[in-house]
Formats: sequence, C-alpha cells, structure tokens
Amino acid sequence: MRITTIICGGLLTGIAGSAMACDLPKLAVIPAKDQIAGKEAEVRVAANAYFVGMQAYTACLQAELVGAGGESAPAVVKAVLVSRNNVAVREAEFMMKLFTENVGPADSVPVGAAPTR
Repeated sequence: MRITTIICGGLLTGIAGSAMACDLPKLAVIPAKDQIAGKEAEVRVAANAYFVGMQAYTACLQAELVGAGGESAPAVVKAVLVSRNNVAVREAEFMMKLFTENVGPADSVPVGAAPTR
C-alpha cells in the first residue's frame, strides 16, 4: 500500500509540475453590449492578448502530452492534459461568442484554439 501511495504521489506531482509550466491566460473583460461604446479598441487588445495566450496554453498542453509519450502516455497523465486542453478550448469558444455578440466581428482576433482530442 505504501509503495502505491508513493508511486501515485510521484506521478501526480509530475503531472502538476508539467501542467504548471503551461500558463493559463487571464480572461479578457468583455463589457455588455450596451456598455461597450468607446471601449472597443481596448477590449479588442485585451481579447487579442487572451486568444493568443490561449493558443499558447493549448499548444503547451499538447507539447506536454507529446513529452509524456503521446498516445502511449500513462492514462492519468493523458486524461488530465486532454481534459485541460478541452476545457480551455470550450472557454475560448465561449469568449469568442461573447466577444462577437458584444463587440462585433473578431477581424483582428485569432479565431479558435488548438483542436480537442
């Protein structure tokens, strides 16, 4: 039992250490549609930084998965990294929808994040 605890603890520490290398970007504040007037440029800059950061974050998670062995990575490592990637993509999709609804077309904002697995 003790050896199992040590192995699991080491594995989870490794996962946390790896995932901590990937920095989740700060959310952009996107005001309500009726409060956006005069703030469009500022919101576009913040949203752009968020989307670029989210692309870097998901790329980092995917690189971590490759570094852990890709499809051959330990199941728990693969599950954690894929889950984090998928949650990040859903968040970015929601933020893009909110941006488009409240600010307008995202001409200068990168569209989408890395693909889900």
